[in-house]
Amino acid sequence: MLKRIMKSIRANILVGVFLTIPIVVTILIFKFLVGLATDWLVHNDKIENLLGGRMISILGLRIITLAAIVLAFYFVGLFVRNMLGKRVFQLGDHILTRIPIIKGIYVSIRQISESLFTQRNTLFKEVVLVEYPRKGLYSLAFVTAEAPLAVASKMADGRKGKPCVSLFISTTPNPTSGVFILVPRSEVISLDIPVTDALTFIMSAGAVAPGDERTNRLTLLDKLEAWLKHGDASPTQKTTPALPEHDDATPPTT
Repeated sequence: MLKRIMKSIRANILVGVFLTIPIVVTILIFKFLVGLATDWLVHNDKIENLLGGRMISILGLRIITLAAIVLAFYFVGLFVRNMLGKRVFQLGDHILTRIPIIKGIYVSIRQISESLFTQRNTLFKEVVLVEYPRKGLYSLAFVTAEAPLAVASKMADGRKGKPCVSLFISTTPNPTSGVFILVPRSEVISLDIPVTDALTFIMSAGAVAPGDERTNRLTLLDKLEAWLKHGDASPTQKTTPALPEHDDATPPTT
């Protein structure tokens, strides 16, 4: 009885921890971003004296500040999308890329923004199988692009004019980390699997098969319950020791 109660307490604590952590982390990140955007105004001495430290007024000021920032982004986007705005943007970009020190910071951040925007939907173009890390072992990989000509021309197939591709091989259970390899296109096997299903397959270490709609619909709570049930399950079948083998010509002794 006591053992069952302890198991129930442990299960409830684990479920509570795993369900609460994503919510808490989301709130903390949101709070940090809101503070980053509004603290410069709320913590102004004149504003604090005017509000007298009233929490409701400070909260309202934060909301108004956030709304003003979003509205400012909207008008900036609206402005630069017309002819005059494009010319102003190009002029500002030209000036910033000519100023020492500022040039390095601005260009680096601009390149990161361009990369995130242009590759957000096309980073993983195709799901394939490749023999890695050695022949006979297969890994799930994602084609990110055709291999650059300067690199492919140094590879055996590239020198023969055959295409080579860039592959990203994710690791389990964190698919954002992995290895990057270059291989001839002829050595990869294309798979008719959506990228999202392939990522789920990798994250689950193969437990969730691509296209398994029933499993993909499970919530985090459902998966925790299944994991706890599996962890507490005890074997129901006992293995029976194998009988000794006897030669056909020699009858077993009694």
